Amino acid sequence: MVDSKISIITVCLNCEELIERTIKSVIDQTYANVQYIIIDGGSTDNTLNIIKKYENKIDVVLSERDDGIYDAMNKGIKIATGDLVYFLNGGDFFYNDLVIENVLYNLDQNNDCDILYGDWIYYGNNGTKLNSGYRRDKYEIMWKGINHQAIFTRRSVFEEDGYFDKKYEIYGDYDWLLRSIIKYKRQIRYINSPIVYYLWGGKSMNAGNKYIYEKYNIRNKYLSLGNHLLLTISYPIVMGEYIRGISARILGSRTVNFRP
Repeated sequence: MVDSKISIITVCLNCEELIERTIKSVIDQTYANVQYIIIDGGSTDNTLNIIKKYENKIDVVLSERDDGIYDAMNKGIKIATGDLVYFLNGGDFFYNDLVIENVLYNLDQNNDCDILYGDWIYYGNNGTKLNSGYRRDKYEIMWKGINHQAIFTRRSVFEEDGYFDKKYEIYGDYDWLLRSIIKYKRQIRYINSPIVYYLWGGKSMNAGNKYIYEKYNIRNKYLSLGNHLLLTISYPIVMGEYIRGISARILGSRTVNFRP
């Protein structure tokens, strides 16, 4: 992967207070062969003016309404020309200036790897919290998922396996990840290194049980009944999600709230 090109995609909407730090963390990377793409959902605040300050450092800026975050992310993939694709959303920023160099070094050591992921650090009003991305097996990935801001992917994976399914409001990245590693058996590797500061909050962090049907439905797509039961036995917390998912399905609603 020496001299490989990496496409970094930032999706944002009305992010005037946070977008500049995101942009700076990209353009300050020591690795130079980067295509930087910003997909803006039609911001009406000062976001686009801030982006314009750095237009000579950004390869593509597209600002138009979209059908949600996964539609915006798909737009970025279609524009991307890099060997690798990475998503750094507005408000998130790289752990340090050497992240890209470190990722590419690790890919050189694991040249059969299709997807590489590391750790992430939640930040917000309550301080910071380091989350390990390490997953022992596909069942732990099924249970915990992996924050997409901690994942680097060969562009060919999206081209061959498909993009994000935009029918999902919260778990489109979860669906894509399981599709890649379970259905298409993509090779995935973990590096014991922080990748990103991820802004605590937002729709996915505050959804609670509202979208439990999405997660339940996604798991059912990729696991047999036997493997689904094995997952619930191995990780008892999944049992509650499974029961709530069945209840949501019986009630015919994807957005029913349940008590934990």
